[in-house]
Amino acid sequence: MNTLEIIRTFCQRTGLPSPTFVRGSSDVQVTQLLGLLNEVLEDIVTRWTWQSLTKEAVFTTVAGEDQGPIGTLAPEGYLRVLNETIFNRTLRLPLFGPLYAAQWQALKALPLTGPFYKYRFRGNRLLFMPAAAAGHICAFEYASSYCVVTEAGASRASFDADTDTAIFPDPVLIAGLRWKWKAEKGFDYAEEFRRYELLVHSAHAGDTPRPRVDMGESSQNFRPGIWVPSGSWPLP
Repeated sequence: MNTLEIIRTFCQRTGLPSPTFVRGSSDVQVTQLLGLLNEVLEDIVTRWTWQSLTKEAVFTTVAGEDQGPIGTLAPEGYLRVLNETIFNRTLRLPLFGPLYAAQWQALKALPLTGPFYKYRFRGNRLLFMPAAAAGHICAFEYASSYCVVTEAGASRASFDADTDTAIFPDPVLIAGLRWKWKAEKGFDYAEEFRRYELLVHSAHAGDTPRPRVDMGESSQNFRPGIWVPSGSWPLP
């Protein structure tokens, strides 16, 4: 469902007049519903790291410690870097970190350099230690807030047009809108909140395929040697 369809569905189920359009409406109730719907998105996005909202940033290093603003390196709704995903593809080596401020300053005070780069974030800028050489290709994965897709296929963080759609399931968005609306109006929303929590946790559980946990020897881990198939086989 798009923005208009979600809000119209909510209104029909709640006994409210269904709007013909949302964005640009002068109806206070409609504009409130749009605001609450975007609050639902904010809540879902910031709870976990969703694979559907995980993006990759690839950049070329510049000479020096400072590699630039993180919003420039990861421009699509940057929220946070996924730890242990920063690699120097040119050197085929990982970058270790993030360092704490005390660790960074201690290393700055010591005349020690090593073969591995380390990194930290300060002032929303990505810093390397030792100073990076120019021209290296680096990459990392990051969590994004861009959960809304426009009619033209672009991404953004919130509903801003009637034709926008979200990557999250419609029942989750409608359930979130129901409890938030009831909370705003001062109504009892305990049951609606409980249902929303069940739906959002179910959506997160299905967001990423989980590997099978095998407490014994996995049948997929073959070792070198002579393999004898199961079943009957002739004796020599």
